[in-house]
Amino acid sequence: MDSRKADKCHGCCPLDFVIMPTNRPPDIDAGFWVQATANGEVCGYDGCGTISISAEGLIPLGVYTVWFATDRGLRPAAPTDAVYTADGFDPNRLVVNDNGILNYYVAPLNFNPLRGIPIPRTKTMAIIQGVIIGFHSNRRTNGTAPGEFNVNFFEQLSAEICLSRITTDGFWQTE
Repeated sequence: MDSRKADKCHGCCPLDFVIMPTNRPPDIDAGFWVQATANGEVCGYDGCGTISISAEGLIPLGVYTVWFATDRGLRPAAPTDAVYTADGFDPNRLVVNDNGILNYYVAPLNFNPLRGIPIPRTKTMAIIQGVIIGFHSNRRTNGTAPGEFNVNFFEQLSAEICLSRITTDGFWQTE
């Protein structure tokens, strides 16, 4: 076995989303809102990473975005150098079809999400604790901020980031 210490921040973390039933717009039926399901994974490597998500049961043609929940608040699940227009073309925007299905979403990241998100103009990292899929009732993505919680931005699905570690036999595993 290689004597170098294995990097516990390399590999992939599965995302098991749970529904957030109380965070829905008043005009959306509760029975419909809780039908949403999603899964995906976050992967990290040498200074880069990816996030991929698939979902169904979302609001048909709804405007959604994906966020990293960090110890420093919500951050877009997109590269740190992305350009945000807040007019529907933001890089963390999910495209939902007319059947409420998100077939696949991948964001190439310019950082390793298993290590954290670099905070611009500092040497600090925001530690990612989870991933949020949120619905925008105003049909706008709002740029680097999600919008007003429970007014025009509603968290519908949430997944925790798994804890990673290296086992005594040197293999990568997640909890």
